[in-house]
Amino acid sequence: MAIWQRPEPLNPETESAAEAGYVPAMRQLGKYLYESRKPDQAEKWLLAAAEARDAEAMYTLSKLHHDRASRESPDGKAHDLAAASWCRRAAEQGWVPAIWSMRSWADSEEHESWIRKAMETGDPHAPSALAHLLAEEGRTSEAEHWYREESRRPDSIGFHARDYLADFLLRQGRLEEAAQHWRQNAEAGSSAAAHKLAYVLEKLGEIEEADRWRRQADLLRVREREEDEPER
Repeated sequence: MAIWQRPEPLNPETESAAEAGYVPAMRQLGKYLYESRKPDQAEKWLLAAAEARDAEAMYTLSKLHHDRASRESPDGKAHDLAAASWCRRAAEQGWVPAIWSMRSWADSEEHESWIRKAMETGDPHAPSALAHLLAEEGRTSEAEHWYREESRRPDSIGFHARDYLADFLLRQGRLEEAAQHWRQNAEAGSSAAAHKLAYVLEKLGEIEEADRWRRQADLLRVREREEDEPER
């Protein structure tokens, strides 16, 4: 669970500037109130700034409605629709966080176009999202391209992409290739990857090596649990 942090103090002149109709001040005041957990007060200023075409205000207003939809679930449909609408308007104005969020909000027929727009703005998770979508649509060669591109990354995104790629290859019956990618993650210390590698090796008839990786998976799982335990 994320720990709430109180926002930085607001410039005393911001409220008077907002009252005078200065759009950036309206957005700043609304955002401050939203981050201060005063959504009802925040909505007035965010809505005023959003109606004046301030993209950041639109996006913050979208988050406000999303919060309300979550709290009122399953009766928050109106807020859910409002959240999607304001997010779309912010994204259409080029607000990058909104473009990234449209990966989740978009209708199925336009999902791909928003993922590609998110990729253009540098969303690190968009390529894998595109690969998932392409795989679901049966566009396997395109999906494999993006899984492989991401799997070359040296960070956690690359780690997860290798897992996705291995699953993808396994579904196609390409067990040797799947084993290669799970082996890389297992050698990096992943118990889950070691367990999957053991499964594939067993399918390939490499029983002794499968047993070795199964034992290694158990050892890695113990280590992961120890690392997850809070220090006393």
